[in-house]
Amino acid sequence: MEEINVGPGKLLIKEGDGSGDAFLITSGRVEVFRAVNGTKHRLATLGPGDIAGEMGLIDNAPRSACIATMEPTRLVVISRELFVKQLRTSPPLVRYVLHSLVRMLRSLNGIPADHGDPLFADEPIVSERTHKLLRRDTFAPGRVIFRRGDVAHGAYLIQTGLVEIWRETADDQVQVLGRAGPGAVFGEMALLRDANRSANVTAVELTVCEVIQRHRFEELLRTAPTLIRQLIAAYVQRIERSA
Repeated sequence: MEEINVGPGKLLIKEGDGSGDAFLITSGRVEVFRAVNGTKHRLATLGPGDIAGEMGLIDNAPRSACIATMEPTRLVVISRELFVKQLRTSPPLVRYVLHSLVRMLRSLNGIPADHGDPLFADEPIVSERTHKLLRRDTFAPGRVIFRRGDVAHGAYLIQTGLVEIWRETADDQVQVLGRAGPGAVFGEMALLRDANRSANVTAVELTVCEVIQRHRFEELLRTAPTLIRQLIAAYVQRIERSA
């Protein structure tokens, strides 16, 4: 991997450009920002150990923000080929989680996330070997699968059906956060954060899920390359700061 030194105020990535290289920061700092109505809105500041510009490589979307150096900065250039290779050697479930976190971050920052990820095309989320280790549960319409505050014992891969993710507001109203259908995974954030459930999930219709137990979920994460694990950890931290 090529290593470069860049002076302060250098624009590394321009919003709207096609996806290209990503950068591992070894020293210095960069800022991630968007220009809204002529005003700069800073989204994040990244420093040593962080990776910048990789989101477009994950979901094949145009650059969603600008990235510029704030001071003299040393960077390791991560090519798309290397990044894709790292992703492809990760378990499908790990790639799904990474892609889901990118979509969540884009949503939190008001950035459209409607681009598909070619790395997921026509591929099951779990391997046949993994599938045999999962437990299958069926939930009737209206059944609460878990509630906010519950201890998280696993994540759920939807085989058939539909679920709704929701919270109760301070005035006892229901705030719907989203819905998920076949092929989607839910309940993974609590495992990644090592925290209790942050929302309720209810089956909207008859729903069949494969339950990925915590120990199996963690085992799959451990088999991913270090770069991918670092990204997942960094994204979880960014989402927690934004929530």
